[in-house]
Order: sequence, then C-alpha cells, then structure tokens
Amino acid sequence: MDEVKKRFERLKRQLNRKFNKNKKSKNRTKNREHSQAVVKKKRPQPRERVVPIKEDIQAKSRLKEEQARKNPPTNKKRKKKKLTKEEFEKRKKKKRKESIIEIVKFMLPVVFFAIFVFFFILNTSPHMVDGDSMKPTLLNKDRVIVRRTKEPKRYEVITFKPPVKSDFQYVKRIIGMPGDLVWTEGTDLFINHQAESLPKSSEFSAASELPDGTIKINVSEDCLNQMSQLKKIPKGHYFVLGDNRNNSSDSRAFGLVDGQAIEGVVSFRFAPFDNIGWIK
Repeated sequence: MDEVKKRFERLKRQLNRKFNKNKKSKNRTKNREHSQAVVKKKRPQPRERVVPIKEDIQAKSRLKEEQARKNPPTNKKRKKKKLTKEEFEKRKKKKRKESIIEIVKFMLPVVFFAIFVFFFILNTSPHMVDGDSMKPTLLNKDRVIVRRTKEPKRYEVITFKPPVKSDFQYVKRIIGMPGDLVWTEGTDLFINHQAESLPKSSEFSAASELPDGTIKINVSEDCLNQMSQLKKIPKGHYFVLGDNRNNSSDSRAFGLVDGQAIEGVVSFRFAPFDNIGWIK
C-alpha cells in the first residue's frame, strides 16, 4: 500500500509540473503579442491650439502700439529746396511746352475733321480777298471759305474770274439776276426784278414814276453799250457790284458776269481770328 501511494504522488507531481510549464508558455506568448500590439499603435499627436482671429488682431494692435511708443512720429517738415530764377524759368517753359503739346494733340483731329468736312463734304475751297472793294463786309487779306454752287442767289457774295485781264479772282455781291428787267437812260442803268414790263420812255427820268424795287446805277460806256441792247438779264448771267462803290471795279465797268466763270459763294471768314464769322 505504501508503494502504491508513493507512485500516485509521483504521478501527481509530474502532472502538476507539466501543467505549470504549459501555463507559463501560454502566458509568455500572450505577453509578447500584447507588447507587439502596443508598439504598433501610434501615439496620438497633440492637437494644435487654434488661436481665434480676435486674439491675432489684438496682438497686432499691441505690437503697433509698442512700436509707436518706441519710435514716436517726427513732426519735422521736410525743407523745400529753394529754386533759382533760372530753374524756375526752365520749369515754367517746360510746363508751357507740355500744355501746348496737349492742346495741339487735342486740336489736330478737330482741325483735320473740319478740313475734311469743308473741302470734301461741303465742296468748298479757300480764298484770300485782295483789295478793299468789299469793305466793310470783307477787308484786304481776309481769308474766306468759298462754297461751290451752281446757282447763286441775289445779294450773295461770290468769287469769279472777271471778263478782264487779272491775276486774281474778284469778290463781289450779286445785284442783278437772270430775268431781271433792265433799261438805260443816258449813262444810267436801271435794274428791276419786281416789274413785269418796262416803263414808258417818258417815265424814265421821273423817279416817282419808276416801278418799286428799281435800282439806278451809273455805268461806263462799255457796260452801257452792252446793257442798252437788252431788255432782261439773259439766263446764266449776273450783274455784280462791290460793297465799297467808290473803290470797286465791277459790272459797272465790264458788264455782266457769265455764270460759268463763278467759282462759288463766300460763306465763312476764318482769318483773321479776331473777325471769324459767317458772311451775309
């Protein structure tokens, strides 16, 4: 019996040892797995602190205040450099040149447009007055714009090539139009655009008996010879006079003007500048 007990105790010890060994090995493997899992897990990074916008603004304002305290603003005005007379005059000239250039730049397109309108659209041409025959309407060396038209009207100022030798064109006012009644008495020429028939020969010298609208003009022998043969001014011909009757060579001297010799009607005076305007 004693031997059996001893064997049983031995077996029990052996079993306990094996059981303890298995338990220890299992614990070791668990510990290893746990340590590996802990290593694999990353530590959470610390969150960045979000600073509100108001705090940034306040901080900036504080910095500005500190800088202003350290470096206070200087109230000293910069001293202007005194210019000499020569430098001052140079600057003046520069400013004048710049202003003139600006005016020229602005005026050039306007001038070109006006030239285009006058010479191409309105069919005009420039002309210079020579002499004082149209005084006071036009003076010597006045520069005018002539508008070319086919049929000028009564009392308009025209330019034309005279039927006498001359290097210049004449500037006169139309008094007699085609169809006007004309008659002569002595050295006097009578023109009327209102009457329907010539007055009787006995009424020629009586001014009170003359028809309304009759113009009496003292003419030369050449003009008298031409006009005495007519009862009406023929078609396409005009009788012209200068406004300055005492100093004008006009139809009183050379007779009627052919319409084909007329350049155009004087419409505008562009020089001198102090007398610019439309011509009537």
